[in-house]
Amino acid sequence: MAAFNDSQTSLTLKKRPSRWPWILGLALVAAALAAVFLFWGDSQEITTSKTADSKDAKSDQALIVDHNTAKGNVPDSNLDSADTPPDSPKPSAHGKVVRIKTSESQNQVQVQGPAAEEQKARKKPYGVSKSLDAVLRSDETIKIGNKEVSIAELERKLVVEQRGEVIDKPLDKKPRITAWGVYMVRPGENLWDIHFRLLKEYMSSRGVKLAENADNPTPNGYSTGVGKVLKFAEHMVGVFNMKTRHMDSNLNLLEPGAKIVVYNLSEIFEQLAKIDPHDLSGVMYDGRVLLFPESQKAEPGGPTGSKKE
Repeated sequence: MAAFNDSQTSLTLKKRPSRWPWILGLALVAAALAAVFLFWGDSQEITTSKTADSKDAKSDQALIVDHNTAKGNVPDSNLDSADTPPDSPKPSAHGKVVRIKTSESQNQVQVQGPAAEEQKARKKPYGVSKSLDAVLRSDETIKIGNKEVSIAELERKLVVEQRGEVIDKPLDKKPRITAWGVYMVRPGENLWDIHFRLLKEYMSSRGVKLAENADNPTPNGYSTGVGKVLKFAEHMVGVFNMKTRHMDSNLNLLEPGAKIVVYNLSEIFEQLAKIDPHDLSGVMYDGRVLLFPESQKAEPGGPTGSKKE
């Protein structure tokens, strides 16, 4: 009888196969599925990142509208191939004081007398005619109404007062003559729009028309190339108060008739001349100067248009 029971127990044990192979197999399948999901997730993240970068680059480029194909639309300056800034203006035939007249409403500003035609010639190499009221040499003086200030004083106040830097002028050398631009603030204007208007006019002279929203951030919230150039301009210019005779620290509070925006054109256009006007996606700003790494070129036939022949 005991032998019979032992035999039954032996048969029962043989009928129950081990569960470990199944458990091991399920564990391997689960590990494989986890690896697949992780790989797929990383791939999606990389693809999404690349897509976002691509969208930003395309968005940056879409803000530029090529208008060279329009009939009769020929830029009146030769800046498209320029890689150096224009030379400083020649000495004026009308003396070293440039007089600016303003209307009572402060909306109309113009250079007085025979120097008006000379000013048109001075502005042309910079591709601007409306966004600056006057272009002067660093050894000249600007006079608005009964108030005047020398460009040398403006330079000193811009560099020393506003930037906290030192003007390096060796005593054994003749000082370099630089070009300066002056713009009289009109009612209702702000500094960003003043800069943007100048940049649009300059880019137009190089054969490219900027869209009205070209200074807006990309969909991901980053600055476009245009926005970076404008931030550079904000750092490089000064707002001079003709009443207090000091650079104004509150750049957003512009007083028509009392404040002028001052540009060191030689300094600014040395940077702008390096820009590829048809592709601003690679422009970077480090807080002081513009940098130009390899840009993200749009595909042929994209929204940037083509360079003029």
